[in-house]
Amino acid sequence: MNINEMFVQDASRIQGDVYNIQRVRGRVSALIKKDVLPEGMGFNFQTPVTQRSARTNGSGWVEVQAEDGNGNNCAPTPGVTTSAIDLLSWSAYKRVETSDTICLDDAWSAYNFVEQVSNKRNQFVSTIVDLWEDRDKSQFSRNAYHKIVFDSSLTEGNSTTMPNVEATYQINQNLLDDLYARIIQDGGGEEAYAMKNGSPVLPLICSSQAHRTLIKGDSGVREDFRFADMGETGAATLLKAWNVDTYYGGYMHIIDMKMPRYNFVGGAYVEVPFYVEAAATVGTKLVLNPDYVNAEYEDAYIWHPDVVHRLVPKTRTTVGVDTNFGGFGYNGEVIWRNPDVLPDSSVNIMKNMGYWASQMYAAYKPAKVQYGYVIRFKRCPNISGSGCTY
Repeated sequence: MNINEMFVQDASRIQGDVYNIQRVRGRVSALIKKDVLPEGMGFNFQTPVTQRSARTNGSGWVEVQAEDGNGNNCAPTPGVTTSAIDLLSWSAYKRVETSDTICLDDAWSAYNFVEQVSNKRNQFVSTIVDLWEDRDKSQFSRNAYHKIVFDSSLTEGNSTTMPNVEATYQINQNLLDDLYARIIQDGGGEEAYAMKNGSPVLPLICSSQAHRTLIKGDSGVREDFRFADMGETGAATLLKAWNVDTYYGGYMHIIDMKMPRYNFVGGAYVEVPFYVEAAATVGTKLVLNPDYVNAEYEDAYIWHPDVVHRLVPKTRTTVGVDTNFGGFGYNGEVIWRNPDVLPDSSVNIMKNMGYWASQMYAAYKPAKVQYGYVIRFKRCPNISGSGCTY
């Protein structure tokens, strides 16, 4: 068995603390609705969604007349409201993750080994958090019915595909105003997160750069913001940090620093990963991807809590009679394992090798998909500046 060099040793008299590089967190996993996946129903499902029902036939509004023997005010021809149901298909998926194997003898002889081991666990936990966040984002994007490219035509794809046309405009309030009206007309404000001045507030999940573009890109919007909080206690909105969640124009701006970004290559959008790998002194590290920073296109979500739900099975330790299982959950809980046989088939004779493990099992149940919007817009990543004047 070959265990990769994992721990920084003290051979060169390393000095000081063992530091841990943190990761930025997204916001979608905190917002997505969560429920329990039913047992005994397999792993392929359908959701019935009752749609607005149409009516047919009937005599409509009939003038009530004096009885003359030829008519019957008591029995006009009724109209019939017919049922309309869509069946949405969905399936369950699972993945298992482990850390690299830790050898006890390597660990206790390493420099400041308790901190190093603690940091290793923290990084593994962060990996699981990132995997959930990425999955939740992709499933909202997949299930959201409206996928719009911000160009002169507001090109919209079908319910499963974003159009492969280049976005030409940066996000702006005029676009959001148009979509707000469309959503409210479609009934998307009837179960809103919040109300303000009698109107529904819709969540807009966007990056801080997109938020800043919305506020600074139009002088009228900027003035609205300048005076929005006058008379309230505390600092005005313009004096707050740009990444603080803010209400404006019917939307609550929810800042997510890891929104999907793309380049347009060969007539198609190619997603740019948030991190790229680079060599570390020991192992391989993740660094912020310069191509992500400079990507030309980005997504924003108009969120509705019932577009899609994440369903996870409950934990079980038995399936009857004398069966017995570990009882490890499916939500990505991190557990320590040092089994007799390791994943690479090595025999763990002295039980002195182990690793952290996590399993994730989820089915994403679509529901009111017509209230989900994904907007792809143009970014302007180049920073403009001015020289010195003397």
